[in-house]
Amino acid sequence: MLIYTTPSALIIEERGEKLHFNRKNGDFQRKPTESLAVLDEEVQLCGEVELLIGKISYENDQHFLFFVVESSVAAQYRGTSAATRHEIRKIERVIAINLKSETSAIKAQITPGSGTKLKQGTEKLMKFFNPNKEARPQEDVLKLFNDSKDFYFCRDRDVTISSQKFFTKRGIHQTSEESFFWNKNMLTNISNSAEITPEISKFTCPIMQGFVATSQLEITDQINAFLTITIISRRSTRRAGARYLRRGIDESSNVANFVETELILNIFEHELSFVQCRGSIPVFWSQRGFKYRPPLTINRSLEDTQEVFEEHFRRLKAHYDTPLVAVSLVDQRGREHPLAQRFLEHCVKANDPDVTFFSFDLHQHCRGLNFQKLQTLITSMEDTLKTIGFCWVDKTGEVVQRQKGVIRTNCIDCLDRTNLVQGQISLYIVLQQAQRLGIFGPLCEPPEALVQTLQTMWADNGDVISTQYAGTAALKGDVTRNGERKLMGVMKDGYNSASRYYLTHTRDAQRQKAINIVTGQSEVIEKVVEEEENEKEEEENISRMITETIQFLVPTQQTVIAGWGLINACQSSDEIDTVVILTRSSLYIVTYEIDGEKMTDVQIVALEDINSIQVGSSGNNRQCARIETLEGVFIWRPSTVRLFNNAALRLKSLEEANEYIASVAEQIQVGRNMLTSAEGSVIQVARISIPQTSVHRKSMAAMGALLGKIKRVGKNVSPATLSKSASTSSAMTPSTHLEPPAKLIETDGNESDTSEKSESTVSKILKMQFKTTDTPPEPFSSLLPSIAECQTKISLL
Repeated sequence: MLIYTTPSALIIEERGEKLHFNRKNGDFQRKPTESLAVLDEEVQLCGEVELLIGKISYENDQHFLFFVVESSVAAQYRGTSAATRHEIRKIERVIAINLKSETSAIKAQITPGSGTKLKQGTEKLMKFFNPNKEARPQEDVLKLFNDSKDFYFCRDRDVTISSQKFFTKRGIHQTSEESFFWNKNMLTNISNSAEITPEISKFTCPIMQGFVATSQLEITDQINAFLTITIISRRSTRRAGARYLRRGIDESSNVANFVETELILNIFEHELSFVQCRGSIPVFWSQRGFKYRPPLTINRSLEDTQEVFEEHFRRLKAHYDTPLVAVSLVDQRGREHPLAQRFLEHCVKANDPDVTFFSFDLHQHCRGLNFQKLQTLITSMEDTLKTIGFCWVDKTGEVVQRQKGVIRTNCIDCLDRTNLVQGQISLYIVLQQAQRLGIFGPLCEPPEALVQTLQTMWADNGDVISTQYAGTAALKGDVTRNGERKLMGVMKDGYNSASRYYLTHTRDAQRQKAINIVTGQSEVIEKVVEEEENEKEEEENISRMITETIQFLVPTQQTVIAGWGLINACQSSDEIDTVVILTRSSLYIVTYEIDGEKMTDVQIVALEDINSIQVGSSGNNRQCARIETLEGVFIWRPSTVRLFNNAALRLKSLEEANEYIASVAEQIQVGRNMLTSAEGSVIQVARISIPQTSVHRKSMAAMGALLGKIKRVGKNVSPATLSKSASTSSAMTPSTHLEPPAKLIETDGNESDTSEKSESTVSKILKMQFKTTDTPPEPFSSLLPSIAECQTKISLL
């Protein structure tokens, strides 16, 4: 595809076909196909591009054409015949050509030289020192395409359409799936019409945002064949945007973070596929503030939401057929309970026999990292999964089996827990497909390479989907995707926590604006009013964050002695980024992103593997605690809040803060002494040197990847290992596939008597730190009579 300019027009030529654009007003001009040689004006060749994305017009009569100039092969589609292959290409670089630009400038954009790169780098540097300099209008859209590199296209087969829809309607003119057609608005801008004209369609195709990956395995056991596995995630343009700017449902029944994920197997010239989707809880809800897991607020009544809720489900059934299976992984107690309850209330009120609803509190079921409990959900869903089935296309292109219905999964953000369970469901389906294909028998173990490949693909998928919605990315180079799967690298944040926090939300607003421009959403960005959280609210949020961390990570058999919200001493802000939990045998060290929603690292250190504990000044009279373990060194300083008796209390002076961090160190030392019968003490030092890096691991991966990073540190702790059997594989998450270590769940029944004898007054206080609360009532108990009478099939797990 070649770009030419004349004094009055910009011309795109491909295979003898041409598009003309008026360089003055940006209008698309319909002209007869003729040789460029017969034009009366001087014609200059500017360069070659790959694809026309579309057009955006800005104020001041500025008109930009966006082009793909670099792309790479991400995967291949099968064509209507088994021998045909169509490339799915990942967009690597996009340019925006101002129709009024000089020809030399257009040439430099298409083929940038070193001088151009130096100039661009200088511009970025100057913008850093002068942030108030007005940005060029097209820059935000270019960043959307170029920074993430998660847009894809296929010139020969529509990337927005699933395999089942493609093969069902082969030979018939197919309409692109508009909700996944990210550049449709930009293309209709060209002709100022609702549809894309035939002249324009010859130079373009739909692009989508999402994730595409493929892997090929050689099957040598009993059969000799190659199995190609492809995963494709398609993000919806409707209610698209950043996490804190797009939540829940809108007036048009669109939900935030709606993503369709298709897993495709190709072998023996056959194609098998299975489609799932995810989307935000379909009610009107919001969140006040961002830090430390603030409470979630439902903004409208059940009655005011019901019609919008039911319309959302009607659309899903019309698109995917029935049954519609809704899987809610939201906590059934605590902060998330009101949303879980409201979702269930809507399902009961809908009284829809085509809907099956599963409520599975993943945090509660898998408490203490016992992910075998995921098997409870999969077992409950087995009959439903068999009813839905999967798509099977034979070597002639005929659909011999259809998928009927879809599974819609959600948690709060539809990221970590959702990806975890979707991967588990996918693994179950793939194992069924592989058995039907004869890859392995019903009594045989599945090929280890197949399981490991699915683990990696779903972990990568979770990372990318998380990046697109929440703005967090994974450090893939630091993650081993098999075996124990530790986070190996050590990362020092370039910005302090507070700066990163505020920059994230500023960037989200810019990204939201670009998404709105590209997709044609309303230009009015839903403003998030960041009200100043008063001290009481912040204290409650911190207390909730620590309590919920304990509930998820610490097995019920263990006794929690204390829990603290602390700050990595390498950081310069006062924002809590670490939760430390002390039990009778271990120290849990949990690193969070600044909003407290995402765990980025978990380490479990055996108390007996603590070598020394020091307290000393880090400068400015601020005290730090330094814990040296077999794993390395942890250095923390206090936040402005302390936790006592499950209540967060404000520290009112530097002296109180210093006393608090000293008491934290003392409590950990006492806990170690009780376990080992030693008589160690906290070492007081004049100064603690803060290194440039610490052992705090930073990774912004999705939960599916995080769970594989959880490390139990110590010579007496068995690491998690990769499962190799069919019986345990279906119980594990495909992104971690962990076997439960022998000492994963520890009991307190074998403490030595010497520990009790050496118990001091301080240790007695420690035991009072976290009081045992009364058993809460069963969730949803008030709805049980209605559930028994409604036609919606409901399972509360």
